[in-house]
Amino acid sequence: MNTKIDDLPLIMDIGMNNGRDSLFYLRKGFRVVAVEANPILVKNAQQQLADYIASGQLIIEPLGLGLEGQCTFYMNLDNDHWSSFHKDWGTRQGTRYQEITVDCVLPQFIFQKYGMPYYLKIDIEGKDIDVVRAIHDFTDRPRYISIEENQTYFFKELASVGCRAFKLVNQRDSWQIKCPQPALEGIYVDAEFDGTTSGPFGQEAPGEWMDLDRALKKYHTEIRTPKGEYLAGNAWFDIHGMID
Repeated sequence: MNTKIDDLPLIMDIGMNNGRDSLFYLRKGFRVVAVEANPILVKNAQQQLADYIASGQLIIEPLGLGLEGQCTFYMNLDNDHWSSFHKDWGTRQGTRYQEITVDCVLPQFIFQKYGMPYYLKIDIEGKDIDVVRAIHDFTDRPRYISIEENQTYFFKELASVGCRAFKLVNQRDSWQIKCPQPALEGIYVDAEFDGTTSGPFGQEAPGEWMDLDRALKKYHTEIRTPKGEYLAGNAWFDIHGMID
């Protein structure tokens, strides 16, 4: 790679999980700061992505976000995507779990330490919106943000930090997504996606950009009613926001 590592645009992978999202961003030529509270997943990623860590292209922060100090983390042993600092989330559906103590910081700490990223991916099971709200404390903004859908007010929070266009991406159908060639973000990567990955971002995320009113109309008729009733069956969605 001829470009200096520090000159690569930054992506923050907040909720790294199995590291496949981070690997996708790295292969596309981005610098990545990944945050993950689950120590088992951190150890696995440190081994699997050791070359990127050694080069400085990847930094993994073994932390929880949204709280401060040492906090109880409910590490789900049956589905690591369900692990959470919220007991109801981390222990759902009678699945097995282990309570562990994890060091936590406010999201502002990560932004102060590394700067605001080009793309901010958030998926941390219950603390997602706290990361969005932390952006208010900074002048700089990401170009793109994605967050797992959970409540209607997420759109208002995204709009409050500058998002003016939105996409709703069905994660259940992510296996059908192909990266465009030539690439619209970074360099082209022939990647495959599944239910454990967030998939393409920015201009490569599938679907059309909508203004807030159109996005809310689609959301309330296809995904979740204004009263919170879920309409989309066994599908799940990410909200992608673009800041002008």
